[in-house]
Amino acid sequence: MALPTALFAMIASMALASVAVLSSVDVQQGSGRDHDSKEAIAAADAGASIALWRLNRFQGSLSAATPCVGPAGETLVATSGWCPSTTPESVGGASYAYRVSAYSISGVYEVVAVGTSGTVSRRVDVGLVTYNGKNVFANEKMIGQDNIELKGGITVKSDVGTNGNISLNSENGKAPTLCGSLRHGIGKEAPTPKCNGTVSEDEKNLPEITPPSNLSTSNSNCRLSATCTNKSTVDPFVVIKGKKEEVGKRTEKEPWESTTKTIMLSNNSRLTMGGSDYFICKLVVKGELIMAAGSEIRIFVDTPENCKLKAGETQVEVVAGGSIVSTGYNAQNGYKIPGIYLLGESKVKLSGNSITNEVMIYGPKSEIEVEGDATWKGMMAAKKLNLHGNATFESDPNIKVPDITFASLLERTRYVECTGATATPPNAYC
Repeated sequence: MALPTALFAMIASMALASVAVLSSVDVQQGSGRDHDSKEAIAAADAGASIALWRLNRFQGSLSAATPCVGPAGETLVATSGWCPSTTPESVGGASYAYRVSAYSISGVYEVVAVGTSGTVSRRVDVGLVTYNGKNVFANEKMIGQDNIELKGGITVKSDVGTNGNISLNSENGKAPTLCGSLRHGIGKEAPTPKCNGTVSEDEKNLPEITPPSNLSTSNSNCRLSATCTNKSTVDPFVVIKGKKEEVGKRTEKEPWESTTKTIMLSNNSRLTMGGSDYFICKLVVKGELIMAAGSEIRIFVDTPENCKLKAGETQVEVVAGGSIVSTGYNAQNGYKIPGIYLLGESKVKLSGNSITNEVMIYGPKSEIEVEGDATWKGMMAAKKLNLHGNATFESDPNIKVPDITFASLLERTRYVECTGATATPPNAYC
C-alpha cells in the first residue's frame, strides 16, 4: 500500500508543477507579445514622422507631373492615388515602412505607416495639410542655411538660425559674443547664448529668389549712367574733398561700368540711389552708398554664369571706409533699408571699419564673409556665414522685412490606428 500511495503523491506533485510551468510560459509569451506590440506602434509613429520630414524637405518637387518623390527626393510613379511603399527601415529593434498619397492640388495628404517588431505589425494613418510658411526674417535676422562660424571678437545681437552647426572660436585672445536665441540643425550643435537666449533644433531651407520677370529690360540701371536719356533721374554722385563736396566726374568705370554691369564707388565718393530695382553683376563699395529718403531700392546681383564669372567669385564687396546706409532711418516709426539679392552662387565680403551700415543681404546659394570692426544693422541670410574680427551685427524690430517667405509646409491634422497590418487601399479600416 505504501508504493501506490507514493506514486499517487508524486503524480499529484508533477501535475501541480506542470500547471505552474505552463502558467509561467503563458505569462512570458504574453509579455513578449505586449513588448512587440508597443515597439511596433512606436516604429509606425516614427515612420509617419520621418515621412512628414521628408515631404516637407521635397514638397517643392511635387506637382501633377511629379506626384510622388522617394526618401531621397527621387521621382516615383503613383498607383491608384498612392505612392509606392518605402523599403523597411530599422528603428531600435523594430522596423517601419510607409506609403504617401499622391500629389494633391488641395495640399491635403495621407501617410500610412506600418511598424513591425517580432511577429507583430501595427498600422497608423496620419492626415497632413499644407500651411503657408512664415517670412524668412520673421524671427531670425541672421541665417546661414548650411552653417555659421564665428571667430574672434564678433558680437551678434540678434536671433540666429542654421540647419547645421553654430561654432564659436577664439582668435587673438577674443571670443565671440552671442546675444539672442539660436536654432541649430537636427542632430547638430550650438553654444549657450547670453542675454537669456534659448537654443532650439529645427531645419528651414531658404527659398530661392524670384526676381521681377522683366528685370533685365525694366530696371533703374540708367540712373547710374551719365548718358541716361532722362538727366533728371540720374542718381547723384559726388566726390568728397575734406569738408568740401563737388559733383563727381562720371567715367566709363565709375560709378557705373556698363560693359561689366558693375557699380564702383572709390574712396571719398558718394552715390545716392533713388530708383527701385537695379540689375547688376558686381558691387564694389569703398565710398558711401546711400538709399535716398522715400526710396526702397533693391539691388539684384545676376548669377556668376550670366556675368561671365566663375561660381563662388566675389560679387559684392564693401571694404575699408566703404558703407551702405539709408537716409530714411527712423528707429521709432520704422524704416526701410537697401536690399541686396544674390541670384547665384557667389561671395559677399564685408570688411568695413568703424562705420555703421544699414543693409539687408539675401543669397540662398552664396556665402557671406564679415570681418573688420564695422557695425552691420539689418538682416543677413546666405548658404554659409563666416564672421571674424571685431565686427558687430545687430537687428532692429523697426526695420521693414523683405517679402520673402519660407516654402509652405505640412503639419499633422489626424492620427488614428488602423485594423490589420495591411489593407487595400492602404488607408482602409482606419
